[in-house]
Amino acid sequence: EGSRPIVLEVQALVSDCGAPNPKRSATGYELNRLTMLLALLERKLDLPFNQYDVYINIAGGIKISEPSADLAIIAAIISSYRNRPISKDTVFIGEVSLIGDVRDVFNLDVRLKEAQAQHFEKAVVPSLPLEKNDAIKCYNVDEVSKLIEWM
Repeated sequence: EGSRPIVLEVQALVSDCGAPNPKRSATGYELNRLTMLLALLERKLDLPFNQYDVYINIAGGIKISEPSADLAIIAAIISSYRNRPISKDTVFIGEVSLIGDVRDVFNLDVRLKEAQAQHFEKAVVPSLPLEKNDAIKCYNVDEVSKLIEWM
């Protein structure tokens, strides 16, 4: 919304659902967008989220509406589902479409500079940045299925 990027922590919890209708909860993130991303993961990656409750939290009480957080949301969900922690030195930037493509985001170079200033060492992004940056290693992920392979 402003001109300076802010690095956010995304938290996810995926747990078994005992009820016929799984619960979806999002604090600081749009619930409709979360539902859409879960439907995408079910359809494209055959992950059975219709059997799990999914909770998302944006740490610090910040509310976001920017789609560039989609990739981070998906990474957090998959991390919780597979019980595999994500390295704390990794940042995820990318908008995810309804067909599972990871799309470029506005000002990727500026976002990566801010991530570098926050001491991140790896970035998972939809395309490699225009400016060469040796301090942060970038991994290109152009569709959600490649994120699964990366994790």
